[in-house]
Amino acid sequence: MSDVIDYSNSQFEFENLRIGEATAHIIAAASIVEELEGNLPEVNETVRRYVDAWISYLVPIDYVPGMAEIIGNKVNKKITQIFPEITEEELAETLEMTIDMKKSLDNNEIPVFYKEFEVRTEKVLRILGIDLNDIKIFLDVDLYKRLTRLVSILAIAIGISAIWDPKWIVEYQ
Repeated sequence: MSDVIDYSNSQFEFENLRIGEATAHIIAAASIVEELEGNLPEVNETVRRYVDAWISYLVPIDYVPGMAEIIGNKVNKKITQIFPEITEEELAETLEMTIDMKKSLDNNEIPVFYKEFEVRTEKVLRILGIDLNDIKIFLDVDLYKRLTRLVSILAIAIGISAIWDPKWIVEYQ
């Protein structure tokens, strides 16, 4: 005798889960696993894959030569270490807002929520170790260009922080 499991009436609504939300959930879960079990390669790989998927919604980015080097030198923590400075919900909203911002900018529109986007982006960057003064060189442009570059800077910063390792600091000293 075999049991048939019917998922058709399941309460799960994965189609309503957006990539920014999913990425934030994975990052939050990974931070708990790291706290309990330590740094696990399979957890790191899962986080990296979700961050890569989120970044894929933002390409192409407005990259300026030297941007990755400056951001990479400032990031001082792994993405899973940003809690409790930001909540999982706040991170999810920021990641989703970044995708919405990119879509609007791709249509040559500046959305009404651009100031909230700037504040949220600055908060995530600051938590990761990046002060706006560190990246000012990229942001002293008109509003449209500044927003496109903030999307790029956030994508690069989160991408780097998804693979960041504290051993890098020791190696540089």
